[in-house]
Amino acid sequence: MASVRAPQFCRITDPSSWRSIYRATLRECTYLPDPIARAFMYQHVTHRYRRSQKSQRSSLDLARTARQGLSTLQRANQGYQRPLEKVLFMSYGRIGKRRHELLAQLMKPPVPQNHEAVKELLAQPILFEEGWEPPEIVLSLAKSQMHNGVLSSSRIRPALKSLSPPIPETNSWGKPMPRIRCINIRKKWYGNLLEALLPPLPDHDLRTLDGLIEGTVDWAPQLRRHAVRSAVSPDIDESLDHEHLLEFLTRGPQKGHTFREFMNGRPHVITRRFMRRMWRRVSSLVPRMHQTPTSNKVYFVWDTPKVMPQVAFELDGDAALEDVFGPPVENRQQVSPTSNPVVAHPTGTQKDSPV
Repeated sequence: MASVRAPQFCRITDPSSWRSIYRATLRECTYLPDPIARAFMYQHVTHRYRRSQKSQRSSLDLARTARQGLSTLQRANQGYQRPLEKVLFMSYGRIGKRRHELLAQLMKPPVPQNHEAVKELLAQPILFEEGWEPPEIVLSLAKSQMHNGVLSSSRIRPALKSLSPPIPETNSWGKPMPRIRCINIRKKWYGNLLEALLPPLPDHDLRTLDGLIEGTVDWAPQLRRHAVRSAVSPDIDESLDHEHLLEFLTRGPQKGHTFREFMNGRPHVITRRFMRRMWRRVSSLVPRMHQTPTSNKVYFVWDTPKVMPQVAFELDGDAALEDVFGPPVENRQQVSPTSNPVVAHPTGTQKDSPV
């Protein structure tokens, strides 16, 4: 059986070719239409290229990954919705490495302040043993995420199915569940729970996102720098005409404009209106963490992907009716008793009734 050989364009052996792809990828990062995405993707690309120098992966695999990353950034800057969503989700921690970093920061346990707190910490059950429970903030976030219908329809993260591990009382032989089996069930359930969570953003990133949506943060599309084209000599024009004629005579007439390149979406003109829709979609996947003033319990509030109309408003209990309905109209037009009322005629016309 013949081995499958990779195409020649996928192989990158020259250091200058790697340098060209690296510079092109960083250049595309500077053209992204989001300030947080520009900084994050630039740092992300730099870190990935530096880490790949010590990687054990093949050069073919690394070249494929590099070209895919460059293609994703190019299509995002051209206005394709799915690549741009992927870049925004990575930058705002909805997918990828930053989501794990934000989740680890959320789950960071508090440092015990005294000996009593240390004793309580040591008295807690061992991880995944009987009586162990996840952190309270994780369960609160999972509960609020399960009650959000927008997240289940977005399919950004796996759906949450239960808030407790499904441990049966007996096994298939009717005997009590073994201890190691219960530990494995809790470990698998907790891993799936963390895989589905969407952690909150830091305050400065959240303020930037809200400011971009509301228009309080200045934004303008990034201007792309184009290469300077050199003047084409008449001899080159004549040679190009001969090449087109030769191609027409050898291959015949070619197919004209098609929509093949738009099968997986179409490019959009990147405007504030287009970006506001993208930012609202990202904002609907970001929980806002609050605390109750009395019990200091943490709860989460979710945004909506579309602006909802305000059908009600808060009213002070001491407010008067004039504050709600406005001042009464005193000079209303009254109908005179001597005026002739207008009645409908059977034929469809209107006539004055006889006096």
